[in-house]
Amino acid sequence: MKLKNKVLWVFAGGILLVLLLFLEQQFFQTRKKQIAVILSEDAVSDFCAFQEGIYDGAEDCAVSLRIIHTPELSENAWAELLSAQKKQGCDGVLLFCPEQYYTGSEKFYAETLEQCKLPVFSVTYAPAFFHGAYSDGMEQLSEILSPQIQEAAQGSFEIFADTTQAKSVRIAESVEQCLKQNDAVYDRDTSFENGSKTLLVCGETDDTKAFSRAAAVIQICPEQPDYTLLTSGAVDMIVTENDYGFGYQAIVYLTKRMQRKNVPFSPPELREVTKENLFDAQQDALLFE
Repeated sequence: MKLKNKVLWVFAGGILLVLLLFLEQQFFQTRKKQIAVILSEDAVSDFCAFQEGIYDGAEDCAVSLRIIHTPELSENAWAELLSAQKKQGCDGVLLFCPEQYYTGSEKFYAETLEQCKLPVFSVTYAPAFFHGAYSDGMEQLSEILSPQIQEAAQGSFEIFADTTQAKSVRIAESVEQCLKQNDAVYDRDTSFENGSKTLLVCGETDDTKAFSRAAAVIQICPEQPDYTLLTSGAVDMIVTENDYGFGYQAIVYLTKRMQRKNVPFSPPELREVTKENLFDAQQDALLFE
């Protein structure tokens, strides 16, 4: 009788163990993965263009988001912030323009990213922060500009950028690299006296007077494209970023990394908007008076 009871207890214990393992598996399967999105306290306006894509990406990928607005961070504070994400249950980290809030050395930044055990993706326009997985949105710029450069092979180009804006400087560097690859003749920030030049405007600018002195004007990745410049003839082409798609793909990339899938980031294509295709490409972006 005692042996029979012992067998029953062992059998019951086995059933209980299987049940506990099943419940544990169900818990981990149903728990949503969480991504921490870290940005500067002053970057809210810049972040707005990306956030709809980020939120939709999170919904489609079934992950939750934790938005963290941070002040300037020293090296110690930066390391503590990254470390805290794992302790607080985050499975991945999206860094939005870390150059705006990290004040330490480039070496320490790179080391902390390597030591971090979480998948991390950086949206950054500063080459000093090009470590680990990152993107500045310029991946397809050469594909768009190369045909324009070859078409104007007999002319020369002028690069114009606001040197106080990190994004404009980064765009200008990408444009210059593309011009060099195509053996094009170009200058940077001169007086626009030569009317045969194609003006390449990098990012935002209020100096539209210079446009009339150029043979053609291409504006590249402004934060807020002014499409009336196309209809008025002041600008011939505006190359725009798909910020929605950019934010969406950043979440898709991090989600796959959190699933231990080693996949590259797939940035959305840049868009070429001209007067001819304006209504097809951005008809809801124009307001006519």
